[in-house]
Amino acid sequence: MKHSAGPPPPGRRSPNMGHWLRPRTSRTFVLGICMAVGGLAGGVRSAVDGKGIWTALGVFGVGVLGVVIVIAWIVTYTREH
Repeated sequence: MKHSAGPPPPGRRSPNMGHWLRPRTSRTFVLGICMAVGGLAGGVRSAVDGKGIWTALGVFGVGVLGVVIVIAWIVTYTREH
């Protein structure tokens, strides 16, 4: 088998966009957990306090995004390990 020390062969040289969107670090996992807990609890709290539907949905949306980040991190972790 021959290994060359030169540049890579022509074609796709950089990873695709999906590579950059996969959460890999534990910091991403912690960020997702914080977003999920804070967003879900804050959304419920703002709904109970009567802050307005758009405020409650916006904060609740942050919580849902946090849950999605955590699930994506777990799926990426299990595929790589």
